[in-house]
Amino acid sequence: MRISTRSEYGLRALMELAAQPDRALSLRDIANRQNISLDYLEQIMPALKTAGLIRARRGAQGGYQLTREAQTITVYDVMTALEGDFDPMQCLTANSQPQLPEGEPIGDGCGASGSCAVQEVWRQVKNVVEAVLKKITLAQLIERQQKRYGGPLRTTHDATEHEIMRLVVLN
Repeated sequence: MRISTRSEYGLRALMELAAQPDRALSLRDIANRQNISLDYLEQIMPALKTAGLIRARRGAQGGYQLTREAQTITVYDVMTALEGDFDPMQCLTANSQPQLPEGEPIGDGCGASGSCAVQEVWRQVKNVVEAVLKKITLAQLIERQQKRYGGPLRTTHDATEHEIMRLVVLN
């Protein structure tokens, strides 16, 4: 199981915005600071805007800003905006599941759904991962970055645009 670069870069972009809440930042500024392809960042931001996490401001002082305080935006919010629900197996996908009388989804990804011990393991994994992601906010990430690494998250600018695009395509 891997988390895509969409979530990684989305979190880093939102950390940039959260670090300067009173200022709108251009995508170019964020891309340069984080060494993220501007084209790739342009593909990520609409999903964050649709999820209500950011807003765009037009004009000379335009750019992107968070719509809420950093302490109210969780890693879970960002990841579900960019990746969708975290379902380690298809049988846990809520959209395709019939419900038990108690409202518990039983899944229909395979013939054993609803009577499968393995499915119970996947549900536990899902619940634990979601609990962790829901507990960590952007404000906590910024604080952790400052305490552990002494400053804002910055990447090196040694990679060429070609190398960055190759990484994006491979991930």
